Amino acid sequence: MRAVTLVEAERLEVVDLPAPEAGAGELLLRVTDCGICGSDLTSFKRGLFIGVPGHEVAGVVEAVGSGVEGWRAGDRAVLRPSEGCGACDECQAGAYHRCIESLTGSGTTRPGGYAELMAARADRLGRLPDGLEPEVACLAEPLSVAIHGIRRIGLSAGEDAIVLGLGGVDPVDVRRDLASGLGAEAVFAGARDVRPDVDGAPLVLECSGRPEAIQQAIDLASPGGRVALLGIAVAEVTVIPVFWITREITVGGSINSRIEDFEEALRLLAARPEVARIVTTRVGLARVPATFHALLHPSGVGKVVIDPRLPDPGE
Repeated sequence: MRAVTLVEAERLEVVDLPAPEAGAGELLLRVTDCGICGSDLTSFKRGLFIGVPGHEVAGVVEAVGSGVEGWRAGDRAVLRPSEGCGACDECQAGAYHRCIESLTGSGTTRPGGYAELMAARADRLGRLPDGLEPEVACLAEPLSVAIHGIRRIGLSAGEDAIVLGLGGVDPVDVRRDLASGLGAEAVFAGARDVRPDVDGAPLVLECSGRPEAIQQAIDLASPGGRVALLGIAVAEVTVIPVFWITREITVGGSINSRIEDFEEALRLLAARPEVARIVTTRVGLARVPATFHALLHPSGVGKVVIDPRLPDPGE
């Protein structure tokens, strides 16, 4: 089968690999859609998780391994969070989403969805609700992480919120247009442009992963407000703690999600299929290396999804 592998920092290659099989307790998935995550870009830049990336995966079951019940070939499936090992301190405390087993797996320590086929544990795959197509369902994983972060930090009906960034490698004009089309009341080119029009908010969501945006998010929170760090900033950050202290700002992060967060993400996507408009670019496997190099810099794209079924350029 064809796949894309991370060989070293800033080097992806399209390769032919032996097709995986559905082992005991596993399903073999024919990948139809795999989103490029901001964490994939971080891994690409730093050479982390050498192998086949991809954890925002949806597709169709190709084969069912021994010991798996309730699944059959042709079922539509989406990769979901693990419920942990069940034995470590985090799992014993009920925080299985922080278990190392939940934070690794397909796309990190084992081959992921940048491939035509992917084997995964059956308990890591969920069914797609009726009416939800795989090209939309692959957005459930990043959405579930945001849902988990918002639940951790708290949200009340009717509260105002400020969102900084619409994914990694922001600011991008096309993403601001998408935000307006999906219901944002006001959209600004940068955090510095917000203050003249908006006097802060009780909830601020930092979604870009840009190091400088963390202090900007704190500055935009109202006294007593909350800040959810949903982007992944892998760098040293300069902050001014006195503003956090004097205004009693609560800051919380989210790196993973729980099963209930993921199920809520699927329900939201099924109810609002127009969210799929954020996917502005679909690429086949052959275009993935060049796409990653392009994504290192702000560009005119929204969400990029890999479709292994697309032909190579020129075919």
